[in-house]
Amino acid sequence: MQRINENDLNALSIRSYVSVKPAQRNKFVPPSNFINFLEKGEKVLHYASASTIVRDTHFVILSSNNCLMTEKLAIDKEYRSTLFFFDNQHLLNFFLNYQTLIDSVSPITSQEKPFLVFPKDDFIMNYISSLRIIQRKPSDILPLLLQIKFEELMLYLLEKNPQQMMSFKSKMQEEYSEMEIKKAVEENITNNLTLNELAFLCHTSISTFKRKFVKLYKTTPSKYFLQRKMQIAASMLLQNENPSEIFYKVGYENHSSFSQSFKRIYGLSPKHFQKQRMTVSKQLLSD
Repeated sequence: MQRINENDLNALSIRSYVSVKPAQRNKFVPPSNFINFLEKGEKVLHYASASTIVRDTHFVILSSNNCLMTEKLAIDKEYRSTLFFFDNQHLLNFFLNYQTLIDSVSPITSQEKPFLVFPKDDFIMNYISSLRIIQRKPSDILPLLLQIKFEELMLYLLEKNPQQMMSFKSKMQEEYSEMEIKKAVEENITNNLTLNELAFLCHTSISTFKRKFVKLYKTTPSKYFLQRKMQIAASMLLQNENPSEIFYKVGYENHSSFSQSFKRIYGLSPKHFQKQRMTVSKQLLSD
């Protein structure tokens, strides 16, 4: 079994985090991977390839990739969480130390993920309590205790959710490939992110992002996003969804601006488009 150098244990740390101010979709560059044990409030996460909402009934393991983060306060106007930071080396050491267990896990069929969300059960609730106690221990033994606690949690999750644990993508990339940029674009069509935010999530400058975008899609980002949003909206309309309830699903803040954009692409308002297409469909069915 590989031994951990005690000098490296400083990469493991616990922090208590409390806020009484909501945070609205801030750019966040984590200093390392970390586990967020959310206790009060709600967290919204946007990575390049995926997004999620984490409530206080769950906890999340986050990679050190760039992300956009929103923090919403609980009913008592407070956001509270316990954070457990760990670097890639500790994760690698864990996989090496428990290689036999790793080898027993079936091959991964799901894609790699920049975060993992798990529900809190009795084990996790007790685990969080133990972290609070550990924080009060003398500093000379704290690093060793944190190493034990890190392995304890990883073993528990590996036994309970092996496939999910093996799908965790922790390596921060300096620059995303064209395929990964395309995936980031498609995953965020309706999330209303700015180009600046998308470039940030892809670890690249906005000028490089635009250049790669045009190379991939043969059009500008504004034209492409407009076209795709309206295609999605048209599909919803053809499924008989209410036009006045579609705008927010495709990233618009109000129905008026959505209706104007839709008319630019299809030459009709959403309501008239839906009525016309539904009439045509009925005629075809009756013939």
